[in-house]
Amino acid sequence: MKARYTVSSLLGICVAVLFVFSPAFAQLGIFKQGLDAVTGGKAPAAPGAPAAQAPAASGGKVLTQDTTYKNAARKFEFTIPAGWEIVEGSPDSESVGFRYMKTTMGFSFHAEQMVPSFPRASAVSAGLKQDQERVTIKKLLQAKRRDDGDAKKKCGVIGWEVVEAPQKNDFQRIIWQCYDGENFYMNFMAYSENKDFAASEAILRKIMDSIRFCK
Repeated sequence: MKARYTVSSLLGICVAVLFVFSPAFAQLGIFKQGLDAVTGGKAPAAPGAPAAQAPAASGGKVLTQDTTYKNAARKFEFTIPAGWEIVEGSPDSESVGFRYMKTTMGFSFHAEQMVPSFPRASAVSAGLKQDQERVTIKKLLQAKRRDDGDAKKKCGVIGWEVVEAPQKNDFQRIIWQCYDGENFYMNFMAYSENKDFAASEAILRKIMDSIRFCK
């Protein structure tokens, strides 16, 4: 049975795949966490999964129009299309999950505060370098630097974004990992099942591109 993202599993994310193969970060005592910590190695639930697995925080209310949400604490906004609904968390908190129940598309956000001494600039450089290498072995389709706003003034982020190749867990994702000036790690993720990704990518990309900091 496939499991939907839960708040408890999302709390397991710290630095994702940044440190998987980096001895330098291992020396810093950073505990390795893979992106699959989000789901415990399992894919998000398919549409129609029992409500007991993931209570709909929105009460099942489907958006009737494109809706822009703001997260005041982390100073960003994003837009979710009509027809989607919140299935977990809250847009103005440290985690939220949206789904489009007619397909396998979903979007989630999670934030986790790192210690003040955490080397976010080095983490981004190392993470991007590793993921660019993963492109060469076809585990990823794309890996690029993605910053937004002015992180030095605590109103913006530094980070990088990847587009996965089809995954063994049957879900393909666009993932933006970033850090703000207060050393909050943030993970934005838009996804669908492998079979639906080509048809869904334009919508998922639109959601990811709608994320703007310093709003």
